[in-house]
Amino acid sequence: MMSPTLDLQALAAAAFFAAALGLLTRPRFARSALSPFPTGQLGRVILAGLALLPATVLAASMAVPFLAFFAAVLGAVITLILALYAFARGVRAIWPLPVAMLLTMALIAGLQPLGLKVMLLPKADPLPYVPVPASVVKTYGEGVWFESVRAGPDGTLYLAANIGLDFSRGDYYRRAHGEVIARKTDGSERILFTTPTGSAAGVFAVAPDGTLYMSSNGVTPGIWRITQDGHGKMLVRLPRGAWPNGLDFGPDGDLYSPDSSLGLVWRVDPRSGAAQVAVKDRSLSARPFISLAPGANGLHFKGRDMIVTVSDSTKVLSFEMDQAGKFKAPKTLASGIPGDDFAIGRDESFFITTHPYNTVVRVAPDGRRSVVADARDSIVGATDAVFGRTDADRDTLYVATDGGAFRGGTRTRGQLVALKPYARN
Repeated sequence: MMSPTLDLQALAAAAFFAAALGLLTRPRFARSALSPFPTGQLGRVILAGLALLPATVLAASMAVPFLAFFAAVLGAVITLILALYAFARGVRAIWPLPVAMLLTMALIAGLQPLGLKVMLLPKADPLPYVPVPASVVKTYGEGVWFESVRAGPDGTLYLAANIGLDFSRGDYYRRAHGEVIARKTDGSERILFTTPTGSAAGVFAVAPDGTLYMSSNGVTPGIWRITQDGHGKMLVRLPRGAWPNGLDFGPDGDLYSPDSSLGLVWRVDPRSGAAQVAVKDRSLSARPFISLAPGANGLHFKGRDMIVTVSDSTKVLSFEMDQAGKFKAPKTLASGIPGDDFAIGRDESFFITTHPYNTVVRVAPDGRRSVVADARDSIVGATDAVFGRTDADRDTLYVATDGGAFRGGTRTRGQLVALKPYARN
């Protein structure tokens, strides 16, 4: 079943296709309405071609939501051109048709603003490209998009995959479900856990005993607790409108998750599930209304410093935890990097994924920034990164991607990519 928004796009595309056919063939029943338009073959072909442009892009936007906003703008422009042409020649009786079409285009643009929001994404600083060895570990099926990757104590990689996300909807997770994929060191894989429909797989934190905790955005936002036998239970349900994203254990043993929607960080007791606000600060929020990028996104502890990426402000912030468990005012560690999640290397460098920017950015301890991998290295839609935990892969940075889902639509394929940032040149 298509969503009402897709129904509207299909209806508008059909209307433009019908207009193109009418302008080209001039059927008898429509000749009165078409009387102001040229009757010569060349003129008819040109006008029909104009009508076909929005028809084609609207049809394509049903599969690629990124195109919908631009299709609506194009449709509005073509409608205005044809309407003004007719009005200039004294035909005004058809005014309800262009008005209805303009309202339809405005509705589509309002319901499908993804393309506009991508255009308004924060600007990343231009950084030097200092590539490291890269290889694709595995490419997964169409529509399998990864949100997180973490390494367990035995070296197992855990991948949070989402299937069925629909970015043509505001509630894009409504018909989607998540899968937790466990990938052993020998390359074998199994699905450890599947979320219910309407609950997206988020970001992992792995306990010393191998228990997984996973943030989840969806109909009921919260944090899952998943055991190694595949049993999962929602540890805590957060308020409606929350968006728990990154996840890590703090030095006090509690879980901490930045909320990309509410501009705060949650503190959750992994035993009882009791949740409270650990930090609420304006620096963690995204711009209202126009932002596609989240606010607070990735989170990891380095000692008693809680490091948080804020995608929309392009900043990496540090909140120091005092001995009483309270956090001091944030310090800016880096800026100009619209970060998603990140990993911390053995030299304390940050390796930050930038999702739609298709890069992994290294921030060295002295503050120097560089791009260590980009689309040339199969980094397309990179969402998370983690270093391996065995002797064989301790210096391998595993990067999870969604294959460029925002722009590529449902046919994109998530990948697991391995980078070697400490390899000698």
